[in-house]
Amino acid sequence: MNLTMDLQIDNDCLACTITGQWVTAELKIFIDTIAEELKRRHCHRVLTDMASVIGPPPDLDRFDIGKYVASALPDIKVAIVYHKVLANTLFEDTAVNRGAEIKVFPDRESALQWILQ
Repeated sequence: MNLTMDLQIDNDCLACTITGQWVTAELKIFIDTIAEELKRRHCHRVLTDMASVIGPPPDLDRFDIGKYVASALPDIKVAIVYHKVLANTLFEDTAVNRGAEIKVFPDRESALQWILQ
């Protein structure tokens, strides 16, 4: 595995930290794990910190992950912390256009403020 994930409950939402080298297939596994944990804990918000993830993903992977998140996490409010310089809106737009409530932030404070609204 090129990525690692840590899950915990923080401020009545699931807090997830992902570190390592970007691998789309591994992120899909993590998304499934997050979905299961949210269901188990009856939680509808997740704050995912990916600020330490290395490597910008190709646009096709951003599109693919956007579709996957929208289908795997319906009715879940998702805030993601990611390198703003590496982020483009393709992932976010893809997920939102498919009904996801998701937003990417450059820092944890902004993400946490939005997720708790």
